[in-house]
Amino acid sequence: MIIICATGTLATVSRELDWLVNPMLRVDPSDRPIAWGEMIKNYQESYPGGDLSYIEAPLYRNFASLGLMINEDQLMRRVFFNPYTGEVLGDLPWYASIQRFLRDLHRFLLIPFGIGLYIVSSFGFVLIASLITGLVVYKKWWQGWFRLRVNRTKRIFFGDLHRLAGVWSIWFLMIIGATGAWYFVERAGNDLNDAFIYPGPKIDVDPQTTAKSPIISVDNAIATAQSKISSLDIKMIMLPRITKETVSPYRIEGQVSTLLVRNRANQVLVHPFRAEAIGVSDSRTSSLSKRLFESVDPLHFGDFGGLLSKLIYFSFGALTVVMSVSGLWMWQRRNKALEEKGLAYQSMGSIKYISLGIVTGSIIVGSIAIYVVTFQGI
Repeated sequence: MIIICATGTLATVSRELDWLVNPMLRVDPSDRPIAWGEMIKNYQESYPGGDLSYIEAPLYRNFASLGLMINEDQLMRRVFFNPYTGEVLGDLPWYASIQRFLRDLHRFLLIPFGIGLYIVSSFGFVLIASLITGLVVYKKWWQGWFRLRVNRTKRIFFGDLHRLAGVWSIWFLMIIGATGAWYFVERAGNDLNDAFIYPGPKIDVDPQTTAKSPIISVDNAIATAQSKISSLDIKMIMLPRITKETVSPYRIEGQVSTLLVRNRANQVLVHPFRAEAIGVSDSRTSSLSKRLFESVDPLHFGDFGGLLSKLIYFSFGALTVVMSVSGLWMWQRRNKALEEKGLAYQSMGSIKYISLGIVTGSIIVGSIAIYVVTFQGI
């Protein structure tokens, strides 16, 4: 739990941390529009053998745009662009990023095959249960808003610290617990979720027709998308992928006036060979249930209000770490006292080491898997 809370807290500002350490992420701010077409043109000239999957808009005005490339060796790499000039600034391995490492460690503890995601998201239920039981046990919890006795015993100090952090974080714990539990449900119900992540029909193509038909430019695709959602503030463009039998469309997604929805809640699928929208999703006309589904990421990540909301989430995330550490300390102290009286299982002391070993081993195995995928192309 402490690892999940700590990595989630740091992940809140992980992109900003990347900006501080990676000079390729830093550009001079400009009021010029994003040069989507120039970025793709310059990419094709710089990496003629690479396959660009998508490009993102800059996070802030002084941030570079990011793209995901599969290079000639089938390795995933991040490509950095100046969003205002289209200049290619360089590339790095996909996992050479604080944001990517922290997010994956937080999301699935680097445990492969989807197992880690179920483990981590199941803690959403644990967090909700802990919050409810804490409020039940601590009947006069509202008295702990400002109570922290620093000149008393360690037991009293850590007890007050635990309750103080918990009381101030009630709203935050409810949001993180509920959204974390939803990720468990969402993962288990992928079939339901896919129905609106990828709206629109699949495109079956004749290989001979595909070879002769040029893909429309990204600027034409953007014009088509904005003719369907005129106020679309584009955040990401997924580029077409062509196989022998099918081709995927342009997927252009972003934000409109609707609050608290993922970028994918507002998207247009554009046919790659003709400027025609084949799927449209506009959160302003979505059902209430779909809008609730699409609010999970902003509520969990805390990025709905820019840097200010991220800093608020970071602060309360730090409080959950304090609460977890103080709770662990009190549990160990209480368990030790019971063991001395012969009232607790003697084996409890070894369980924590076994648990630590499992988590550490999982992180090591996951790190090796990431290295293999990043540098060996497997």
